[in-house]
Amino acid sequence: MATFDLRQGSPNDIYRILTNIVVPRPIAFVSTISGLGVQNLAPFSFFMVGGANPPSLMIAPTLTGSGSEKDSLRNIRENGEFVVNTVHRAMANGMNEASASLPPHESEWPRTGFTPIPSDFVRPPRVAESIAQLECRLFQVVEHGDGPGSARYILGEILTIHVADEWMENGRVMPLPLLSRLGGADYLDMQDRETFQLDRPSS
Repeated sequence: MATFDLRQGSPNDIYRILTNIVVPRPIAFVSTISGLGVQNLAPFSFFMVGGANPPSLMIAPTLTGSGSEKDSLRNIRENGEFVVNTVHRAMANGMNEASASLPPHESEWPRTGFTPIPSDFVRPPRVAESIAQLECRLFQVVEHGDGPGSARYILGEILTIHVADEWMENGRVMPLPLLSRLGGADYLDMQDRETFQLDRPSS
């Protein structure tokens, strides 16, 4: 059996090990707004729900290779609001386009082809093409570590959830056909139980 001493090794090597072991991971397609009003859209696969009283969730954008915070995190710190949009197979290419590294003053929305629609309680818009959208207010940012690959856990309180009518039955949410992230460039289509690959855009 292989043993990995995580007290050693580069963040990139550790990242590859962890993301191949902790699978599948749901995708949080997060919309935010900067203090200057620039709308940001970015996918994160370090994502999970928390409690139900109050309803909460967690996303964890790691620091970049240069050790800086990602735009989504900076925007959430500035405004205290964000929306988590779910992702299904028809959204895969647009979601992937939003993972491009763009300067803070440039919005990812035009690259994706998705439609922004107003939220009820927060400023960032929702993604119209998404099956479910969760409007959230920042509760706390927990910092763990320094430098590239360090975690910034964003804990959010869920204010309201929107679910497409066709995925409701007798007042209950039906199982959604969402995408999950696997290791490397691999994704899992939860509806068809198929895996496929997406390479991140170069710019």
